[in-house]
Amino acid sequence: MPVLTAEDRKFWEENGYVVVHDAVPPENLKAAEWAVWDFLEMQPDDPDSWYPDPPRSTIMTEMYQHQALWDNRQHSRVHQAFAEIWDTEKLWVSIDRASMNPPELPDWKHPGKLHWDTQLEPPIEFWVQGVLYLTDTAADQGAFTCVPGFHHQLEDWLRDLPPDANPREQDLESLGAQPVPGAAGDLIIWHSALPHGSSSNTATDPRVVQYITMFPSQEYGEDARNHRIKAWQDRLAGLVIEVTGITTWELRNEKEHQIGQTAELSPLGRKLLGLDQW
Repeated sequence: MPVLTAEDRKFWEENGYVVVHDAVPPENLKAAEWAVWDFLEMQPDDPDSWYPDPPRSTIMTEMYQHQALWDNRQHSRVHQAFAEIWDTEKLWVSIDRASMNPPELPDWKHPGKLHWDTQLEPPIEFWVQGVLYLTDTAADQGAFTCVPGFHHQLEDWLRDLPPDANPREQDLESLGAQPVPGAAGDLIIWHSALPHGSSSNTATDPRVVQYITMFPSQEYGEDARNHRIKAWQDRLAGLVIEVTGITTWELRNEKEHQIGQTAELSPLGRKLLGLDQW
């Protein structure tokens, strides 16, 4: 059954992002949220635990292989949404991270800014990214933020910059950045040509999310497939996204490798990893 309506598709074409509501079941959301808190060794009802001393980043939570994350990656509605964007079901899923963004304090500020995760040399390659809200997320709570419609303008904007200007160092907020609030279970998929980031969390609750994207599997060979399988099987840390302009990190033996269990995959999950062929 299609996930995107005609209105969703029109919005996607015009704005370069779309929100898929109820992308995964509530029990998946709760399991993934608790997995993040457990990994960070923090308590959701104890604000003092959200700000470790010495400070360490929680914006990008270096967990990749937990069963709860895989359950969301291999959920059929998530796959169907990306399949409709790419116009093929034969996809691989990214092995990506989670994130916990606590409310800002005077000495604990959100370091992020609008950015791109893709190369900026025209012609701009079509690529998509995604974030799943694991909890309700208000506009001022670290919500996903982007410049709607900028995928239609990016190449002209790049050509109009002075020859010595670095596009990544421009005031991207002034281009019309807008936060995208959402409910737990909302999956936001966006065109990678959009400048994007997260808003400052000036609310009272943390923002907890999982990053998920998918991409056509047939573009990659046996080495990429084996790399992905090893990352899953041995519970290794490191971003695994095979695309020019987005880094695939060296795999590392970290916390999940030492104490985790290899996630069980559904028949769909086995294909999304590359363990089975489409």
